[in-house]
Order: sequence, then C-alpha cells, then structure tokens
Amino acid sequence: MPNLVEPDTQFRDHFVDFRVAKTVNTIPYDEAIPQKPAKETPLGNHSSKKVTVVGMGQVGLGCVVAILNQDICGTLALVDIAAKKLEGEAKDFQQGSAFHQHTTILASDTYDVSENSDMVVITAGVAQQPGESRLSLVDRNANIMKKIMPQVLKYSPNATILIVSNPCDIMTAIAAKLAGPDFPQGKVFGAGTCLDSSRFQTLIAQSIDLDPKNVHGYIIGEHGDSSIPVWSSVRVGALPLLEPGEEPNETLKKIHKSVVNSAYDIISLKGYTNWAIGMSTAHICKAVLNDTRTIIPVSTCVRGLYDVEGDVFLSLPCSLSSQGVQRVAVLPLTDSEKATFQKCAKGIWEVQKPIWENLLPPKEVKAEPAEPKSEG
Repeated sequence: MPNLVEPDTQFRDHFVDFRVAKTVNTIPYDEAIPQKPAKETPLGNHSSKKVTVVGMGQVGLGCVVAILNQDICGTLALVDIAAKKLEGEAKDFQQGSAFHQHTTILASDTYDVSENSDMVVITAGVAQQPGESRLSLVDRNANIMKKIMPQVLKYSPNATILIVSNPCDIMTAIAAKLAGPDFPQGKVFGAGTCLDSSRFQTLIAQSIDLDPKNVHGYIIGEHGDSSIPVWSSVRVGALPLLEPGEEPNETLKKIHKSVVNSAYDIISLKGYTNWAIGMSTAHICKAVLNDTRTIIPVSTCVRGLYDVEGDVFLSLPCSLSSQGVQRVAVLPLTDSEKATFQKCAKGIWEVQKPIWENLLPPKEVKAEPAEPKSEG
C-alpha cells in the first residue's frame, strides 16, 4: 500500500531556480580536481548510527557527553593514544548507561573500534593555551592530522568526517587534501563558526530578553580572530536588526568583539573550552546522521566565492545531509563584509600556504626500463 502522507512536491519546481541561484555545489580542495555535486538522496531519518570521536581531551569528552545526551547514535567509539585514561573515561560513560537511550560505547588506542563508522569527529591535537591564537597551532596539529586521516579512511572509507581540531579551517583543508581527490568533496568539513554563531545569537538574545532560537544570524569566515559577523543577515524574529545599507554601530561591534574573545575568556578562567563546542558538534552530527538538511555555518572550501583565491576553507552557511555538505549558501554581503571576508581568506592562506604544497609525499616516478645492450 502506498504511503498516504508522502511529502507534497507540487511546488518543488518553483524553488529549483532559487536553489541554483543562491547556493553552489561544494568546492574541491584543489582547483585541478573536477567539481562534483553531492550525491542527491531523499530526506531520511537514520537514528541508529555509529559515530567515532578521535581524541579524548577536554573537547572530545565534551562531544561525547553531548552526543550521548542527545541520543544521536547507536554506537559510539572513542579513540585516543592514552589508553589508560581512555579506559577510565569509557568505563565512566558506560556506568551512566541507565540514564540515556541505549548507546553501545567502544574504546581503544587503535582505530579498529572505529570500523564502519557513519561519522568520525576529529578533536585530537595540541590544545590552545591561555593567550595563544588558534593559528599558532598549525604545524603541530598538521603533523597529528597526517597520522589520523589514513587510519580513519582505512577503517571507515564511507564516513562523513567532521574536523573540530584547531585551527579548524586549516585543519579541515589539510584533512580534505589527505583524504584525496576520490573522496567526496563535501564529506570532509569543519565545525567552523557554528559555535561562533551560537555565541553571537546568544549575546544578542540576552540583550533583548529573547530565546536565542529567535535570533537568526551568522558569523562566517575563520573560526577565530578574523571571523566576520554578517550584520546584514541578522533577524530578530522576522525583523532585520539593521536597515538596508545601515552599518553596525559601536555597540554592535563590541558584541562581535565579545564573541571573538569568549574562548580566550573561558580558557583564562578554566584552562580550556569544551561544553559549548561539544554541544555544537553534537548539533552538527545530528543534522548529518538524521539527514535533516539543516543549514549550519561550517568550514568548507570557498575558492572562487567572493573573489577568494587559494585553496582556503572558511565557514559559510551550508545545507548538511547524510553526505556532509550538500550545498553552500552564497550570502549577499555588503561591500564592507565582502572586503573583510577577502582579507580573512588572505590571512588564512598566508598561514596555510607554507605547508600546503608539501603536505603529501611526492609521487614515486617509476624508472624507465633500460635499453637492451646490443651484443658485439
């Protein structure tokens, strides 16, 4: 018997042009790689999935707590090189199993427990210290990513991979390049400014006594000091915060400065951040595993958008599906917002460029067979 409540698609054709005009396909990490649209699949609901979290530092633990409490997956695998501490953390989580929906918890210092994961969250890396910028972590965490990605791909070649390690945008670019040209380009993406946007919405909502869910607006660009508040996109309910052409005043600029400084503030107080990034990571995982097509600002390749040059990954609002980033929304930016986005991209590329070209080992050149020598 056919489903009596199939989605009403009679108006679908009307919105095809809108979708094509306002969004773009995901962009590969290298311009030499052909652009391929994400695999089109019908909306689905996949409640029993397997997630692996790589790295059980404070951020990884925050991700695990949020994933368990939101009942996102049926199996949760934890991977970390510190086997003894990992065993203790996993046992601690298991002993709370009576208080959340059933989730099987696995743990190992090797990657075999991650086999056939639907989603892999990479949080491993050197932690940001008080007063240290995220970009200063590049070289150390790039070397760690080189060790992680081959293992992730070996055991879960079809997984969607979410990068949380800092500096998030450059680590996402590195992970995408390490995954290679044959790996679907939207299936490696970064947590990006999802958390920054939450901080942004929360500060505005607290200032006018509203639920943050009723404030809509995006922080784009770098997950870090050069992030860009898109004031022209901010809506309080249905009301635009600024009139067309109006620039933000000093009070609004201070709100963005508070967003940028919020992580530094927390790190100075307790030494690390973990709970909010864990919740934002779980939010992203839920969108992917449940194939919701939720629009979330995450880090993806932006080469060619807003006249950006270089293989730079930055955050823009993206539609997330079971295939990762399905489409990238091209926001209409003001001239000042566009100029700031370009400046942000140039700054990220200057940090990324020295390691980019030599990231992969050189391809072996097979020696030509020697010409046979004539006798005589």
